[in-house]
Amino acid sequence: MVTQIGDKTNAMRQNNLMEAILSELLETRFNKIEHISETGSTNSDLVSKASELPDGSILVSDHQTGGRGRLGRHWEAPPSKNLLFSVLLHPNWPIERHQLVTPALAIATVEVLERLGLRATVKWPNDVMIEGEGEKKIAGILAEYVKQENPVLVVGMGLNIEWPQQEDPAPPNSTSLKACGIEKDRWKMLIEILKNFEQRLIEISSEKGTSTFRQAYTAKSSTIGNQVKVEKSDGDIVGKAIDIEEDGSLIIENENGTTSITAGDVIHLRKL
Repeated sequence: MVTQIGDKTNAMRQNNLMEAILSELLETRFNKIEHISETGSTNSDLVSKASELPDGSILVSDHQTGGRGRLGRHWEAPPSKNLLFSVLLHPNWPIERHQLVTPALAIATVEVLERLGLRATVKWPNDVMIEGEGEKKIAGILAEYVKQENPVLVVGMGLNIEWPQQEDPAPPNSTSLKACGIEKDRWKMLIEILKNFEQRLIEISSEKGTSTFRQAYTAKSSTIGNQVKVEKSDGDIVGKAIDIEEDGSLIIENENGTTSITAGDVIHLRKL
């Protein structure tokens, strides 16, 4: 087998890039990173290796052919245009806090977007939205729990960096940093998001952290105060979203009283 000089050069650049990223993340748990050109799903890849990977393992892909959202929805962005990654976590918090991992990553992302001058919010349970002329989705998050002797959580996100733009065929009400007039390197976005994510994970791990986390979550929520419809497998619920509980559940109020929702697909009907 003959190895081309160009292949060696690209491999060296790749290694240097990964080392540079890890050096920026030294004070976090994110101490192992792998970058691949294409895969079906970064979440699925980490789930398949859950028993052998250390806490804080990161997988980044230039292209996903089987990216999944809530309710099994499929989406696919052009190669190397967006930030597509997953992280594997060995949770050191009570099991009832597992579902806080999704909003923790969402809030971490919102904070980075706000520093870029964007009005960003979290749409319960797993979308990051840009407020402007309407509400547009810029990122989606999916967390998965792996039951084993030492259980792990895998959480993945797709953040739109260069795609879609206005002329691109894309899911409705979606946007990107470039469409918002912002040029930003995806690797720098990854570093900044993971640094924020680390702080949020520390917060939900602490004894009283869920209380302060809930305050931050509520402040960044675009769902609270809306008349919403929650689509669930056992029937839809319509009412006003009035609060978020410490475990991340959404509280809906209607003529039947209040209901705590742990999972479902939310449609914002109108602001009240």
